[in-house]
Amino acid sequence: MFEKPIVMIDFETSGMSPEQGGRVTEVAAMRIVGNEIVDRFVSLINCGVRIPYYITELTGITQHMVDGAPPASEVLPELVEFIGADTLAAHNASFDEKFLKAESDRLGLWPAYDGVVCSVKLARRVFPGLPSYSLGKLASSLGIRFHGAAHRAEADAEVAAGVLLHAATHLRHQYGFEKIDPQLFIEINKRSAAKIGPFLTSWTASAPVAVTAEAHLVSGKKFRHYKGGIYELVCEATQEADLSPVIVYRSHNGSVWTRPKANFFETISVGGVAVQRFSPID
Repeated sequence: MFEKPIVMIDFETSGMSPEQGGRVTEVAAMRIVGNEIVDRFVSLINCGVRIPYYITELTGITQHMVDGAPPASEVLPELVEFIGADTLAAHNASFDEKFLKAESDRLGLWPAYDGVVCSVKLARRVFPGLPSYSLGKLASSLGIRFHGAAHRAEADAEVAAGVLLHAATHLRHQYGFEKIDPQLFIEINKRSAAKIGPFLTSWTASAPVAVTAEAHLVSGKKFRHYKGGIYELVCEATQEADLSPVIVYRSHNGSVWTRPKANFFETISVGGVAVQRFSPID
């Protein structure tokens, strides 16, 4: 599903900001390759700080637990090495990246990850209209189950990784992506929700699609998009990656587009009226 690995991380901390003295108390990192978590790094961290009572109440992490944990000077270099040059992801990524940079700076480390995906921003754009995008409520809306206690790093990172996989599956079915480049998620993060549809359509159009040699050529038949554009059908084909049927078609400016066959011919509701997404021109 993913062209390149993504590492989802989650920190538990003693406070809300490193600028205000907050330090990391636990970390989990999940490496997603293809369509599954293939490796994980999990550790409590002793940063030599007092754990506030409300943090223990929220996370279950006690002073005794962190006092007996390995020091940050041991855990952080291993974490940075685990992340490597892969794309980094986190739920509310600005929070986790801020702590990663602060703890790395203390030790003179230089994380080399290739961009950051925020799964909160991603979910807001890919799944608009949900009642909440906090991790627990978002997971419930998407049917993703926790396999551990919420507000512990491993359970939270695992569920957040599930959000990424769920978003990738949705985009694949909705827009016909063969594989998801992590850079696509980064680009989605940069755009407003209103611009995501056109952006994803243009991204799909610019990406080549691998089709079988037995593609059924029906070039010349024209269809009108419900918004008014005229397109010429090039062929019906099958993607080599997953054997799903697609429609390959050409716009008036010569650009070639692809769309899952079911989506090409589906009926949608526009202003309460049922119309075909693409209707044939006789």
